[in-house]
Amino acid sequence: MKKILIVFVLLIGLLGAYFFFTQSKESKPALEVEQKQEEIQVTRKNIKEETETHVVDVVYPQFGIAAIDTHIDQLVKSSVGEFKMLPPNPPESAVPKHSFDGLYDSVYIGPDVVSFRLVLSQYTGGAHPLTSISGLNYDRATGKQLLQQDAFAMIGKTVEEVSAAATKELKSKLGDAMFEEGANSNPENFSSFVISEDKITFIFQQYQVAAYAAGVQEVSFSRK
Repeated sequence: MKKILIVFVLLIGLLGAYFFFTQSKESKPALEVEQKQEEIQVTRKNIKEETETHVVDVVYPQFGIAAIDTHIDQLVKSSVGEFKMLPPNPPESAVPKHSFDGLYDSVYIGPDVVSFRLVLSQYTGGAHPLTSISGLNYDRATGKQLLQQDAFAMIGKTVEEVSAAATKELKSKLGDAMFEEGANSNPENFSSFVISEDKITFIFQQYQVAAYAAGVQEVSFSRK
């Protein structure tokens, strides 16, 4: 009888231990692994100064990625430096001070690229300012600047195919006023572009494919 009681107690103990172990295992929450891509916080930098000969007011973005920010910073400061080296206007000029302005727009931050438009405009007198629009695009992982060859690859077209399609679209819009050499198959004609989630837009500068009055022209292609 005593042996039976001992065996019974041992069985109860084993069952209790098993129950405790299994319940603890089941109730322990599973580890959740969540991979989040690091968010980019865009900040603004401003170069602003005024002297007796010129006024500068340029705003441009920084993305918190060292290689990208350094390249943008150097590009903007180089442009401002070149502007400041221009000889001043004579005192009797209708435009006593040169001006250099800059802004940015069309910011796109995707999983693979960072892209935006940088608009720089200088005025030293004359009928209108001289404006340049640069599409600046970077590989988000490496910080490397993306060039037109990368853009062609993203849309799955050769420069000849891009040229033919762009010329056709611009010709339909501008007619005989189009300067066709500005969209021929020279890769430099497509050096300015911006990237969005679903397309790439090539930017043609003032005077590149038409007279100043026609303004800046753009042609877009779907990304593959």
